[in-house]
Amino acid sequence: MGKVKGALLLPLILSFSCIERFEVVENSPPAIPEGKGGVWVLTTLSPELWYVGDSAVRVLFAGMWANDLTLHGDTLFITNSGDNNVLIYDLSTGSVDTLSVGTGRNPWSTAYDPRTDRLFVSNFLTHTVSVFEGDARVAEIDVGPNPEGLALVGDRLYVACTGYSDGYRSRLYVVSTDDLRAIDSLFFGTNVQVVVADPEGDVYAVATGDYSSREGWLFRIRDGQVKDSVFVGGSPGDACLREDGRLYLAGWSGRITVYDWASESVITHHDTGLNLMGCGFKGDTLTVADFGNDRVVLISESGEVAGAYAVGDGPIDVVPDVR
Repeated sequence: MGKVKGALLLPLILSFSCIERFEVVENSPPAIPEGKGGVWVLTTLSPELWYVGDSAVRVLFAGMWANDLTLHGDTLFITNSGDNNVLIYDLSTGSVDTLSVGTGRNPWSTAYDPRTDRLFVSNFLTHTVSVFEGDARVAEIDVGPNPEGLALVGDRLYVACTGYSDGYRSRLYVVSTDDLRAIDSLFFGTNVQVVVADPEGDVYAVATGDYSSREGWLFRIRDGQVKDSVFVGGSPGDACLREDGRLYLAGWSGRITVYDWASESVITHHDTGLNLMGCGFKGDTLTVADFGNDRVVLISESGEVAGAYAVGDGPIDVVPDVR
């Protein structure tokens, strides 16, 4: 799910001087059997991939400024912003390939299109989305300033452009995945980082705000138009859907917002006091990256921490293992 952390990530990383954490380490990652019901966790300060099932296990070393996870079938895509590449981890065999995105791009997020067998990669610094077929880049699509989160709905790719270099004036670009070009854009919100789609095809864009004002907003898009906007407060930086029709927002300010997409209303807020990043579900339980305490936490229905697993330094993204 996305998972995107915005401009907050860079100063956090630069505040740590442990350069040895980014040393390349030879390792042989295992094949992970399906059906375990766990979550994948990416840490960025000690760039590692972890698997949390009954316990937390470090699976492999990622790259500099590891930032984003995308799971499709037996393939896990790991975006390394500092190394300008994407690791492609075959969970069935344990093999890992490296896809070079190109220097100076700062890749942020990925989306895989099974219709066309293409991988889309947002590039924060070049304001583009790269399109790959295998290891060949077949297109470069111009979008707005500083794209981050991606969401696929049919033959449309929604691209959250934060506008970080333009005072956080954000746009949501709509890209045709057949024609490989931007066909529309919507202007709204401050620092829109995340886009997710519900089972009915509505798209939700999450505006994090400027971090200091706690001005988080949620926008609902249908048929290319903004239908609703809801002030949620906090600084939401990620969103994840639960099968019962609830959308959960989590962010750096520690607030968790629960939104019911069926009734189109906010159900509740929980203020945890933690520095939260990516979120996903371990079974039916909300699981969130607790960046400040180097762990992932299980959140109960009442918003309390019901359990925790220690992982590497700076957990930043969580993706459920839905194979």
